[in-house]
Amino acid sequence: MFETERIVEFGMCDSAGVLFFAKIFELSHSAYEEFILRSDLRNNYFENDELVIPIVSATSNFNKPITLHEVLKINIVVSKIGNSSFQLTTIFLDEVDKAKATVTTTHVFVDKKEFNKTEIPDEFLNLLKKNQQ
Repeated sequence: MFETERIVEFGMCDSAGVLFFAKIFELSHSAYEEFILRSDLRNNYFENDELVIPIVSATSNFNKPITLHEVLKINIVVSKIGNSSFQLTTIFLDEVDKAKATVTTTHVFVDKKEFNKTEIPDEFLNLLKKNQQ
């Protein structure tokens, strides 16, 4: 499991001071980027000439309101691994570790030229397995 934190900024909230629903995906993707960048991967998968990893599905569930300037603990767990795809579950927790929201994303490795599915590279697969549920 990967752990990080984010603070809810003013521009992320609606006029009631509650996180605008779509911003949860920005927070999730920001934490995902940190997860990849802080790993020990030799290859840069965000700027790869041969492979890309688009998100093909994204869902969210809110349990409690997320409010302005709240510090969120974020846990990313690899919830599923396939031959060419993987699923991440990102859990947003409050200060007492109660889940406030969950985002689930499915990512698939494809070759950049033809956009055909391709197997997950071994080094990336190892990272996923280390963070599997």
